[in-house]
Amino acid sequence: MNEEEIKKIVRTGYAKVVQSGNSCCAPVSSCCGSSESDVMKDISKNIGYTEEELNSVPEGANLGLGCGNPVALASIKEGDTVLDLGSGAGFDAFLAAQKVGKTGKVIGVDMTPEMIAAARKNADESNFNNVEFRLGEIEKLPVSDNIVDLIISNCVINLVPSKERAFQEAFRVLKPNGRLMISDIVLLKELPEFIINSMEAYIGCVSGAILRDDYLKAMKKAGFDAIRILDQNSFPIDVLTINPRFMETIKDMNIPIEELKDLANSVVSVKVEAIKKVVKLSESNENDKLLVDIYVPLNACACEWSQFMDRIFAVITPYIKYIKYDTKSLNSEEARDLNLRGNCVVIDGEKKYTTSVAFKRDLPKLLKEKGLV
Repeated sequence: MNEEEIKKIVRTGYAKVVQSGNSCCAPVSSCCGSSESDVMKDISKNIGYTEEELNSVPEGANLGLGCGNPVALASIKEGDTVLDLGSGAGFDAFLAAQKVGKTGKVIGVDMTPEMIAAARKNADESNFNNVEFRLGEIEKLPVSDNIVDLIISNCVINLVPSKERAFQEAFRVLKPNGRLMISDIVLLKELPEFIINSMEAYIGCVSGAILRDDYLKAMKKAGFDAIRILDQNSFPIDVLTINPRFMETIKDMNIPIEELKDLANSVVSVKVEAIKKVVKLSESNENDKLLVDIYVPLNACACEWSQFMDRIFAVITPYIKYIKYDTKSLNSEEARDLNLRGNCVVIDGEKKYTTSVAFKRDLPKLLKEKGLV
């Protein structure tokens, strides 16, 4: 199965999760006899979230999809720009937003439209004005170079077909000395073929996982330094499922209990931190980039403006290394000075585009005029 087919299946699986409210990564048996909300809370407490944290996020943001609490260990500071890879319905992003304050910003990226729609709705209903959710893939982040202080991610990199590209993209968007704090699933030894080939196990955060040493090597190859595993815990065997049918498949194969225990011990959750090595940025190169400002009502719900953003990000992502961009509020003084009355893209502070079609048509020419391509 190729990468695009895998992504399509993962999108479909996680769209069902946000629509149903059931966790992919949580043990199925935990759903018995408890309300959906209580189940999600119990799952989250077991992996490191406090009652206070659980009560501080919008209802519906916690889907019980994590395998750790990266926010707790991230040492987020007021004013930081934080990027959440695979932000889902916004759980960790909302926790981070409370720490960065009004002077900071949180960007959540997820490739499932239904997750983005849910996260934007949650942000709007709870007045989180310092959080923005962008539709995109981790291997092709819709984020400019060198603008992020901290990247967090919770049980998501294992779902990405190319871990190397994911870490390369993370490295690209971090500022020098920027930090990476990840909770994820890795393997201590290879899984059996029937698990590796199971898409249920892939969506359930397991069969896409790679060996722990290979995971750390991918981070190092991307350029990360000071890579450390802060914590490591075994993961229960029923985390391999997203529904009872998969466990029935295991039972039908008559796998001995000792082999099942061995399999469970092969899967661990880890908390990993790393730092982007200090590199001297070329000021001239940064100044030569095309400046793209996207003006939208950032505190609005997932409706027309969010679709506009998604279309704009689809246009600029292939040219991301030549572009420095930011999203700005239509309510800002800057927007009023430019006499902007609706969703708009402004190039180098002057040229305006109100549709993605016109912007897509002209972008290659604008880059060529600036000598970037």
